[in-house]
Amino acid sequence: MKRYLPALAACLFMAAATLAAAAPAADVFPDLALEGAISPEQRQYLGVHDGDIRLSDINADFVFVEVFSMYCPICQHDAPGVNDMFARVLASDQAGKVRFVGVAAGNTPFEVAFYRKKFDVQFPLFEDPNYTAHKAVGNVGTPAYYLVDLRDRKRAILVFHEGEIKDKEAFLKNMLELIGK
Repeated sequence: MKRYLPALAACLFMAAATLAAAAPAADVFPDLALEGAISPEQRQYLGVHDGDIRLSDINADFVFVEVFSMYCPICQHDAPGVNDMFARVLASDQAGKVRFVGVAAGNTPFEVAFYRKKFDVQFPLFEDPNYTAHKAVGNVGTPAYYLVDLRDRKRAILVFHEGEIKDKEAFLKNMLELIGK
């Protein structure tokens, strides 16, 4: 056992060094290509023109990103609560600072349209049929929620939550406090 300790220590040191080097990159949200058709009103809401959209094109200080799947039962369960958060942010004094978008991991345009209609989602939803965006965010479980700071265009992740938001009131309060700073 004693003769393996130096090798084990070296492996642990290398692993720690690798994780430390990768940590800053984990705090930056990727500049996703947002795929799919959205309405002219949704384009206006995002402040983007016709054509391709990247996350960095969104004209806002912050963006709330929901990574979901039409087939995810937690996503379906959370949809009314996320819709409520969206409505409450729109009605708040922070409405001009933040935009909501959804990225549908593995979902086609048909599946995104079905989800949008079934759950009456008013904010823009984008398809990700080949899991390109999903891979870019690290293959997170669905749902996953991010609050991304776009002010300095570095796309810093301020909030990350994977899974059901159990206390949506506290989550929204925290989000609005961060946006208000």
